[in-house]
Amino acid sequence: MRIQFCGADRTVTGSSHLLELNGLRILLDCGMYQGPRDEARRLNQYLPENFKSIDAIILSHGHLDHCGKLPVIVRQGFNKTIYCTAATAEVARIVMTDAAKIQEEDADYLNRRGRAPGEDPIEPLYRSTDAAAVLKLFRRVKYAEKQDLGSGVSFTFFDAGHILGSAYVVIEWNEDGTNKRLLFTADVGRYDSPIIRDPVSIPGVFDYVITESTYGMKDHGPIDAVEPQLLDAVKFCIDRKSRLLVPSFAVGRTQTILWYVQKFIQEKTIPSIPIFVDSPMGVDVTEVTKQFRDVFDEQTLAMIGTNDLFSGSRVTLASSSQESRNINSQPGPCVIIASSPTCEFGRILHHLKQSLERPNDMVIFVGWVPPGTLGRRLQDGQKRVKVFDRFYDVRCQIRTIHGLSAHADGNELLRFLGPTLKKETAAYVVHGEEDQAEGFARRLLENGVGRAEVPAMESSVITSAKGLPGDNKGATQPAASDGD
Repeated sequence: MRIQFCGADRTVTGSSHLLELNGLRILLDCGMYQGPRDEARRLNQYLPENFKSIDAIILSHGHLDHCGKLPVIVRQGFNKTIYCTAATAEVARIVMTDAAKIQEEDADYLNRRGRAPGEDPIEPLYRSTDAAAVLKLFRRVKYAEKQDLGSGVSFTFFDAGHILGSAYVVIEWNEDGTNKRLLFTADVGRYDSPIIRDPVSIPGVFDYVITESTYGMKDHGPIDAVEPQLLDAVKFCIDRKSRLLVPSFAVGRTQTILWYVQKFIQEKTIPSIPIFVDSPMGVDVTEVTKQFRDVFDEQTLAMIGTNDLFSGSRVTLASSSQESRNINSQPGPCVIIASSPTCEFGRILHHLKQSLERPNDMVIFVGWVPPGTLGRRLQDGQKRVKVFDRFYDVRCQIRTIHGLSAHADGNELLRFLGPTLKKETAAYVVHGEEDQAEGFARRLLENGVGRAEVPAMESSVITSAKGLPGDNKGATQPAASDGD
């Protein structure tokens, strides 16, 4: 077996790993790198060597950093099957289509405003037509149903509890007369999160594990602390007949906040108030989420009965620009959930213009916000900020609720990996900034894993040279060692 690490190595974005098993070449995820423009363009144009000979792609879920480069590889000639769950196919469709539209608009803007005379026009990384071509290659696979890839290699999806449709992957094959098993965690969700089920327990011990480490050295704190904090914020705005703004990710977080507010109304802890989802992508993902009741957890199913999870209690899903503008004339109390969480772009900016100078309005952040963004400046208490072309005095209330991450923290990852924290397991730690990945590798060793490595981009690991090209050059080195 050979593993070539093609993305999300010592960083949290651009997930992609190439397996070579019994002559098959299998790509796990094909995610977009998200970062500084020039670096992102370079990394997002990178594809594994001989990528056209890849036999299949296994897609864990529909976040951009896991699916966002699929249109690139398809545009360059890949035309084999892409395996994913049915819900992932729908989420990925929305995410890739939106990404293509943004890239087309960015390229058009730069060509009109930033191109010197005589320079070649800037091309988007991919277009909407390329995203549409990916959809034709999707093969929808159910959880827990083993899929035969040929040459004695099979895989099975299990519910990862991260976002709608997310899966971790179990790959099985025979190597040199011995049965082997590899676990690709992709992104693992938190336990007891709303709407979707908890991560399914992994089935036994594995020879190899490729594990995420996004929060490998962090502790999110108890998830049951989220509800009282959010309830207090909503009640604050109800008492003052004001507006509660929630800058939010369109996928996952928007639906979670909507779930909580619906729960408050259903339990009569607050009156029925207007709730707005003001994000075209957020609306699309919310509509898709309704279609997959089979992945809802027991609490959510009991809460909604036969009703629609997101449409009752005066919920408005605003897709058009006019619908968005109408919200600004809405007096409080109301809840407005809008993209994006950084407050650098998206419809949230128009609502901030209305609310920043109102002492009774509130902006509540529901996750980590990157440094240098408008959202972080508000979080950090800056008293005067610029939105579009005007400065505003920040007089509104600013709060942050921690614990709503869709990623497991370090303790939850160890809980998830528990059955395979064994001497016979070799772990490759990816999808984490260097400090998180290195630290989590050490934690794995301390908890019983036989070997833990933090691979670098484009490095390889070869566990058996039989029938495989190359040698051990470029193999990763242990990030931490127990003396083996």
